[in-house]
Amino acid sequence: MSGLRFTHGPDGQPRVRIDTYADLADAIVLNEQAGAIGQAHCMRALLRGRIAYFSLLPETSASQLKAFIRATSNRPAVMLIGDDDRLDRGPSGWAQAERALRWARASMLHGAAAEIAHYEAAIVAAELVRRLLVIECSTATLGAWLALIRAAPHRPPTLLIRPRGGVHPLPIKRSVMQ
Repeated sequence: MSGLRFTHGPDGQPRVRIDTYADLADAIVLNEQAGAIGQAHCMRALLRGRIAYFSLLPETSASQLKAFIRATSNRPAVMLIGDDDRLDRGPSGWAQAERALRWARASMLHGAAAEIAHYEAAIVAAELVRRLLVIECSTATLGAWLALIRAAPHRPPTLLIRPRGGVHPLPIKRSVMQ
């Protein structure tokens, strides 16, 4: 993974810049190691040419989002908001959340632990409807994201995945913290 470049977003969270297919392959490995299996699965689908893929960040600008939308207008595309990082931003923490929702023809509100089957279903849905928004969220913000989807003018069909154990992400045990 020597080609990956790391930066930090305005929130201090680490960011990986992906410019080449080699970077993408390295980012897939990095995401799998970090337990972000859903994002890794979407990246594999991008690498194989099944979908276009965009990980929407809290600071993504309108021009960056518009560029992705223009570049992928004739392809199946998945846009992912990763709001399950324990920062509990909710929709107000994502500058382009409403615009991403307006773009989507369908959405998946994912408030549970990732399973490959969930993300494969998202990819298949994107292949069918062309524009799918995946929102990964915590239990704490699930209600706010659901309210945003319900308030959308076109109210896209939405698959809601709730946690089996009632809480996502699971609390970190103090005994394993460093």
